[in-house]
Amino acid sequence: MAGYHQATAADRELPAHSRSRRLQRSAWRWAMRVLSDVRLTPEQLKVVRDPRPGTMLIRGAAGSGKTTTAVRRLQFVAGVWLRQHARAGVAEPLRVLVLTYNRTLRGYVETLVERQISNISQAELTLDTFGRWSMCQLGFPDVLDERERSAKIWQLGHQLGYTREFLLDEVDYVLGRFLPDDLPLYGDPQRIERTGRGTTPRVDRNALLERVIYPYREWKATEGYLDWNDLAVVLATRADGPRYEVIVVDEAQDFSGNQVRAVARHASAQANMTFVLDAVQRIYPSGFTSWREVGVQITGANSHRLSTNHRNTKQIAAFAYPLVAGLPPEDDGTLPEFENSEREGPLPLVVRGRFAAQMSYVAKHIAELPEGESVALLHAKGGGWFSHVQEVLNAEGIPFVEITRRSEWPQGPEETALCTMHSSKGLEFDHVVLLGLSAELMPHGGEEDDTQMLTHRKLVAMAIGRARKSVVLSYKPGEESRVVDLLDPDTYEEVEV
Repeated sequence: MAGYHQATAADRELPAHSRSRRLQRSAWRWAMRVLSDVRLTPEQLKVVRDPRPGTMLIRGAAGSGKTTTAVRRLQFVAGVWLRQHARAGVAEPLRVLVLTYNRTLRGYVETLVERQISNISQAELTLDTFGRWSMCQLGFPDVLDERERSAKIWQLGHQLGYTREFLLDEVDYVLGRFLPDDLPLYGDPQRIERTGRGTTPRVDRNALLERVIYPYREWKATEGYLDWNDLAVVLATRADGPRYEVIVVDEAQDFSGNQVRAVARHASAQANMTFVLDAVQRIYPSGFTSWREVGVQITGANSHRLSTNHRNTKQIAAFAYPLVAGLPPEDDGTLPEFENSEREGPLPLVVRGRFAAQMSYVAKHIAELPEGESVALLHAKGGGWFSHVQEVLNAEGIPFVEITRRSEWPQGPEETALCTMHSSKGLEFDHVVLLGLSAELMPHGGEEDDTQMLTHRKLVAMAIGRARKSVVLSYKPGEESRVVDLLDPDTYEEVEV
């Protein structure tokens, strides 16, 4: 298992007191825990105990209990359906679909469902990412390699003058938002807004369509290729396949329009469908202007906003707030309101220094935390960027596990997790450390309304919001992302290393 600290080899390199302390932890504790049994608040109970068929929207800022509420609602609604099946003598199983955005969140939600829902064993439950679910529905077709796909799009569009990252994101946004026959709508700015995409860099929409998107689609058709968006398009337009009575989509703000269309297409006529989201935390280019646009009917009666922050301390919420304050307003967004946090805690720490010094400080910080509390070390990229982090943790005798893109939630004794910021979506930990916020790893334009800058602000705010008790953020002076400049000095304590 990558990232799993092997106790036997490492123990021989540690002092006896360090070995005994670590093995004592390992013997009895699962630190990468999910939420325990939570007492629901009145605003959450109102959402959970609504049995009416149709679509429900659960909105709320980070820490407001959206996922917990959705899982409890799943339990309640599944129970209603199972009793109806029993009274009517229905022999077919109750079909339940729970979708998450990435594999890491899928493992977390699966464990949460298993621990909190007793009656789910009586249903036919599908719990997966949208990508894997769509592959299963279509018989696991070959999907175009992402590197080849990116190279082709860059070949077609590099002369338009955008950065590679922006070009790929914009193409993803267009192909994910519009069905093929509707692509010309993108070229008409009078009819279609680029929702959530910022105003810089300025985009020549028709040039992007004519020189990149249409040629890319023609190239795929000629070569017989399918990409991930094609899977969503097929499922959004085909009439066959299973229908589900109960559907929950978590982190729905990062589902593309075509993915939402595909999910709605597979709902039964009287289905209970629940979307859980916060547009402020949208970090992928997947916006659409309205639920009606994607074939989903949302009314005031079935839209609920959770306001109380149950996860973050007041200090953590205040630390994250400047990053999202002033972002372009979106109807489904909820700013983190620190007045609604319930607990006090220490000020977040902002550590300045070379990366090696940052890690030395972080390792000592982790060693001083109370036993049994989880720690997430989050990085913009992950992968090889975690090599030095792993070396330091091993040298200090700190057990860790890598959870980026893992489909199973770790059940071992490790209290420290390594994860990318993107894969931390929807998760929570006692303590969060954001490592090395550099301009190199989080590139963006110079304008405040630059599309990538807006995305990075949301990404860092989302990552901060994973923490229950404390936050550490680190960077090297002179190389930091401009996101750091947005932090309010009154909300953190600065540490020079």
